[in-house]
This record gives sequence, C-alpha cells and structure tokens, in this order.
Amino acid sequence: AQTERTARTAQNRAIAFCEGFAQEYVNTRTQNTAFSTSSASFVELPSTRIAGGASGDIDLYTVTFSGQASATGGGYWEIQAQVSINGGPFINMNPNEPDTFHSGNPAQTHTMTWCREISGTPTFRIVWRKALGGAAIIDDYTMRVERSN
Repeated sequence: AQTERTARTAQNRAIAFCEGFAQEYVNTRTQNTAFSTSSASFVELPSTRIAGGASGDIDLYTVTFSGQASATGGGYWEIQAQVSINGGPFINMNPNEPDTFHSGNPAQTHTMTWCREISGTPTFRIVWRKALGGAAIIDDYTMRVERSN
C-alpha cells in the first residue's frame, strides 16, 4: 500500500530518503557534442533543461547525469541538479551542495543522481562550474528524469 508523503523543502540533510512507487514518467536526453566552460560561477550545461511532466499530487523525481568528463588546467569541476517548480526560481535538489564531478585532466566517465519530492510542475537542469583555472569539458552525456508516485 502506498504511504502518504508530504512535500520536502530544499535544505541540507544528513540523509534524504527517496522512496517512490510506480514509475509514471521517464525523459532521457543524450548529447554527443562536447561542451566546455571556464566559468567559476555556476552556468547551465547545454541541453539539460527537461520538463518533468504535470502531476496532480506529490511525486518523487530522480535526476541522473552521466558523461565523459575531462578538464584543462588541473583542479576540479562541480555540478548540481536544480529544479524550478511551477515556473519559480531554480533551487538545488538533494544532495543540495555542489558535487565534485571531475578532478584532474584525463577523461573519465562519471555519474551523479539527485532526488526530491515535488508537488507541481517541475523543470530540471544541470549547472556546472570550473574551479582553479582551466576549462571543464563534458562529452557524450546523458540526463535522465524519472517520476514515481
């Protein structure tokens, strides 16, 4: 039997449980073009804005991002999944601190997943930034949004 859930606010948590039931929606986008940024501030990663589909109740959304990451200039780069609910401002998803996605220069494939319970109509995106000079590079990447009731 499905248990009743209430909407969670975006805040730091030591642990967040993301337990969904029947899957209602999946949207996957794959990009085969390389992109780079040398921005020290978060900027939107191209081709990662995905609508989550309308829902009349509280649903669990998971966002997964995978790609071939590399860099120039050493250092590291970070990513964060964000959500806009009903056209509001974008806010971070859990875990809601930026995560180091790649460190050093050599190309490696990495993956990160975020989750959040949402009531309303969400739009998701991935933002990224490069720390300590050089450029962050991403190639052959996939973003997937899933909704469960």
